[in-house]
Amino acid sequence: MAIKSPPSSLVGSTPGMVSRWLTRLALLLFGLLFPLLMLEIGVRLLGLAPPPVPNPSIWEHHPLFGWWHIPHSGGTFHSDFNEFTAEVRINARGLRDREIGYDNPNDAVRILSLADSFGEALQVDLDQTYAKQLEQLLAGPLARPVEVINAGVGGWGTDQESIFYVAEGFRYEPDVVLLAFFIRNDAVNNYGPLEIERNGGRQQKEFFSLSPGGGLIPPPGQESLERTALTANPQQTTAILAEETAPPLLAVADTLWTWSALYRLAMPYLRDIPPVVKAIGPSGILGGEAVIRASNPSVPVPFFIYQEPPDERFAAAWALTEALITRLNDEVTTRGSRLAVVLIGAPEQIYSEAWQRTLTGNPGMQALNLDLEAPNRRLTAFLEAANIPYLDLVPVFRQAAGRPETPPLHFRHDQHWTPAGHRLAADAMAEFLQRELGPHLER
Repeated sequence: MAIKSPPSSLVGSTPGMVSRWLTRLALLLFGLLFPLLMLEIGVRLLGLAPPPVPNPSIWEHHPLFGWWHIPHSGGTFHSDFNEFTAEVRINARGLRDREIGYDNPNDAVRILSLADSFGEALQVDLDQTYAKQLEQLLAGPLARPVEVINAGVGGWGTDQESIFYVAEGFRYEPDVVLLAFFIRNDAVNNYGPLEIERNGGRQQKEFFSLSPGGGLIPPPGQESLERTALTANPQQTTAILAEETAPPLLAVADTLWTWSALYRLAMPYLRDIPPVVKAIGPSGILGGEAVIRASNPSVPVPFFIYQEPPDERFAAAWALTEALITRLNDEVTTRGSRLAVVLIGAPEQIYSEAWQRTLTGNPGMQALNLDLEAPNRRLTAFLEAANIPYLDLVPVFRQAAGRPETPPLHFRHDQHWTPAGHRLAADAMAEFLQRELGPHLER
């Protein structure tokens, strides 16, 4: 049987069809890529994206503190949202401060500032931090040099701050120890079950606990902190992802961050959308921060600090926090100094619109009984009973934020204080310290 040949019209048209399909594909790709190219050029020309250079690494693992500053490290810090640029330098002893020795040759009044990221203040230059502004505000009225030693470290809780004082901070022989307490998450930071849940199951430090009788039990190996010297371990806390299976697209994200201004502009906003982070964050395409966020609880654990009454775990966190402050107060007063506490409010406590954004973004919170004043009431009642002077900055910031002429006090996305916020806090702290501890500072 003879085999029929295909029609000559089809044979002759095969190369033409391929050519037409390739042309259509090229036009489609051009239609998709050309607008992106124009956006890329526009973002670059307008300077809308943060620089491609990553923020410098200034932290390392520490056997006592969990993590600590790398001495002599530093560089330029910038916001992923392009909100700020700040120069940060770490001194020889690991403080974000100028060089200050243990000795006090100028007979200066010394205030040791214990704090988390609000004291570390990577968002502003050193002279704009509340610690350095407080020096200037107090020097005149006291008619003596004033040194406010900045021992703030991002992410620290009251536990790490109290360990630092016992292991290192007392060496500066401060007249006053000023403990900053961030309302939203410091109690969470102190309590192991909540802090580990907040971090998606990762544990970055050891934790104190309470005995059945309410006594404070130090973490393993920290029973004799007074005899422990400040040491450093070269292991970097930034190795979290290196310890896990590398997400498949993390290298692609790193390359895009380096070469594409459009990517650097868009990624921070995408990482702020929880459903997007949960859906594609694990792939690595949104960067390492999104990989970590994707494993965290959908509703951030710290926001449950406002639940009234607190559940069993938060009640335990508060009991542990109060025991830590009591111990710190005992250590400070034993050495002839005075402890004072400053309550730092979260943006949702200051701005009603910030709280509404939080509730809108976390529908699971809307059915709970939440009271933004509850943690402040609990902490101030404890401090009054313990006879520890305190300053609650929430009313101060609310009043200032309500005035139309007040510049922004918090960065919108970063949520830490702007230079104006640091100035307002320093003014309030200076007035508070002179009123409450004036005789102690003037002696």
